[in-house]
Formats: sequence, structure tokens, C-alpha cells
Amino acid sequence: MCGASLLAAACGDLVAPEAYAPPTSTSIVDGDEPQIDSQIELAEGVTSRVEEFVPPPPAGYVPTLLVSGSSFILAAEQLAPSEDGAATQLISTPLAGDLADLSTVRAVDDLGGGLVIEESTGAIVYRPAQGEPETLLDGGGALLDVGYWDGSPRAFVEAAPGQVDWIQLLSEPGAELERQTHIQLAEDEQIVAFAASRDIQAVIIQDDQCGQLRFYGSDGQELDLPGPEAPPCVFPGRPTFGTVALSPGGDAVAYTEVTYRGDGTEAGTSLIGQELAVGGVEFANRKIGEDLDTVTSLSFDGQRAAYLKLSGGVETVTVLDLTVERSEAPVDLQGIGGVTAVSFARNPITTVG
Repeated sequence: MCGASLLAAACGDLVAPEAYAPPTSTSIVDGDEPQIDSQIELAEGVTSRVEEFVPPPPAGYVPTLLVSGSSFILAAEQLAPSEDGAATQLISTPLAGDLADLSTVRAVDDLGGGLVIEESTGAIVYRPAQGEPETLLDGGGALLDVGYWDGSPRAFVEAAPGQVDWIQLLSEPGAELERQTHIQLAEDEQIVAFAASRDIQAVIIQDDQCGQLRFYGSDGQELDLPGPEAPPCVFPGRPTFGTVALSPGGDAVAYTEVTYRGDGTEAGTSLIGQELAVGGVEFANRKIGEDLDTVTSLSFDGQRAAYLKLSGGVETVTVLDLTVERSEAPVDLQGIGGVTAVSFARNPITTVG
């Protein structure tokens, strides 16, 4: 039985998803002279530059799912037959050390064995694989995700409504971590969901119509990537897109599309996977929510999508392989509630608190 408390490695009998392998070169960004070193055909006006080294996962690593909650961070990394034998189930275990009973809103890996955690107190704390924890924000902000460019992981926080800052997680010894405002939305726009991968960010916006799904680059400018087109807006003020996640390589996006009843409540939710290359090929479209179901958190490891859903007051976390039909695998929540977010750890987590 595998399931180490430090999550240094996943079960030995699992095979890493082929789609997880990060590209050796590109990140899709604006640039002056294209230096294309991949097979991805880019959208018009968008070029690719050779990206600096991004820490790759170890051979055989299957991304561990982190489940954050009001009194825990769980790691779902074991596969076992369900009771009826018809599906698989992910077995969850608490993280070790003082992370075992930490009350959290969200936990995201830093690609180097550490975690950035928004605690229920409102503080956002960086817990690196080595060294002491460091408070990034004492309160008044929200942790959005962690990206990586120019040789450093960067935590994204919503420091004020519609204002996204990044905080560089590497610095010279004794120096303060660099922080900079990255995106500032218009006054009538709000952030519904946010995802980061490498130097790309995907942001779902709520406005007075039905919202948008936008992409931004390392300079905070909007990118012309082939994302989804919003359907006709039939219920202004309610966003069509609900949650979003980017693949670790930044070459695909997963998002949810929501339809509404006449009273403004959810009528249904679909999970869609789409490539970020020319044409924006849609490779998955699954209905995951029925009447009144709400999907509140989503993560994507390049092949599998994990989502948190609230149905009639009951929380469930499910992992769905987007390349296989009928592949839903529930996560064992050990009979506990208060789940707040899910996130795949792109590299093994080794910090213990």
C-alpha cells in the first residue's frame, strides 16, 4: 500500500499520463521575432519564444490531487477498486506535520516541492520545500494560482477586487520577495475564476452581460489565444463560464460552461477541454452538473480534470479522465465536509510545514 505522508512519490504501479509531459520549449506569448521550437501551430499574431527551464516532474510521477478544506489538506494519490467494482476511487490521506490539520481555503504547489496556502484566517503563506514559511499577505487578499517564468515561480493573488498581483517566490537571501500588479480589470468586471501555467493565465470575468474567458501573458497583456466563444447571452449578469484550469504545459485549457434557469439558478454544467493552438480544437465535452449543481473548483493535469461540486448541500470531488469515456473516479473524503478547493500538484510535495 502506497500513500506516503510526505507525498515524495506516487504509487509505483501508476503510469504518468503522457499528456502531462511538459513541452521542452515553448510558452505562448506575444513577442517580436518568433522562435518556434515545437509542433504547435500558433494563432495569428501570437508567437512562441524558447522558455527558460521549468522544473519537470520526476519520471513516473502521477500528479497528486490536493484537496483543501476547513480543517485539512488531503492528498488523493492512491487508486483502488470501488465497492461495486465498476469504477476506481482515489484514496485521500492528510498531509504530514503541521499541515495535517491546517484550516485552508486553497493550496497550490510551487513546482519545487513547496506549497502556497491561503489559510482560513485570511493569511497567504508560502511554505517552501526547504526553509521557513513566509507570509505573503496577512489578509485582505485571495490566492489565485502559481505560475512560472524567468526562472521563478510566482504566486498570483487578488489583492483588491479586480486587481491581480504576482509575488515572485525566489529572491536573494534576506531580500523581500518582489511583488507587482499584473492585471487590473475594469470597474464593472469581477474575477470569477483564475488559472496559471508557465507564463499564461486564464481568467473568467463577470460583467453586466454573461462574462468572458480571457488569456494573459507574462507582461499582463491580453493574449489572442483561440479560447471558447461565449454563446448568446440569455441571462445577463450570470457568467457563462464558471471555472477554469490550464494544463501544466500551457497548451490546453479546461473550463466549465453553465446554463441557467429563469430564476438564475444553475440548470446544468458542462466540462470542456480545448487546445490552445490554431483552431482551438475541442477534445472533450462532458456534462458534470445537473439542476442546481454548482461546480466551484477545477484543476487539470493535461489529461485528467478534478472538480469540486456542491449538490443539494453535499460536497463531492471527482477526477475525470478526459481521454476515456465513463472514467469518473470519486475521491474518498473520509466522511468529512468543508472542502473548499482542488489542485493537482505538478511536482511532488515534500514540505511538511
